[in-house]
Amino acid sequence: MRAGRGMLLAGALAMGLFPAALHAQAGPSKAQLANAAFVLRVMSSALQSDEVEQPVKNKLFECLYSNSVSQISGAVDKVIAANPGKVDRKDASQMLAVIAGACGYRPAATPKSAPKK
Repeated sequence: MRAGRGMLLAGALAMGLFPAALHAQAGPSKAQLANAAFVLRVMSSALQSDEVEQPVKNKLFECLYSNSVSQISGAVDKVIAANPGKVDRKDASQMLAVIAGACGYRPAATPKSAPKK
């Protein structure tokens, strides 16, 4: 009977503490959610676009498959923070370049022309 009381007491304590633990973990801010939604929208549009090259689409899909939207958005936020004033968050083309880079896409190097003599 003693073990039953101990379990009951532990359960009551856990029930009382559990909601407090949930509230202690802060969720994403409205700005983070908005940024993540835009990142997902840009990625989705790029995957459906005829103007985006297949290697970029492949890398974006691999990135979405392997990472959460919050991870991708967080990586994009870090790139933008490290390059203040260089990326317009409202420009989908610029954001696609940053997202693709954050996902690991590196464009093939173009051969440089030899200087003319």
